[in-house]
Amino acid sequence: MASLFHQLQILVWKNWLGVKRQPLWTLVLILWPVIIFIILAITRTKFPPTAKPTWDSSTWNTCDGWMAQIFFFSCINEETDSRYRVMIAQ
Repeated sequence: MASLFHQLQILVWKNWLGVKRQPLWTLVLILWPVIIFIILAITRTKFPPTAKPTWDSSTWNTCDGWMAQIFFFSCINEETDSRYRVMIAQ
């Protein structure tokens, strides 16, 4: 247990020496997250979040969205069959 504590003490001392020897880099490491946070906060106040409607299973159409792109042929019905056949044949 003493060995673990001693290794931790040496590691903290080594970190402190790095802080003392490179103060500019230490300042950058501290300020960089603060600057990013300020940019995000300003962006959030300029463009507040808007509520989007949730998905309702009663309005689902099997020929809308990604399903129509992946399973295109299963979405062709009687009304649009001739129009899409021309597009596919070309």
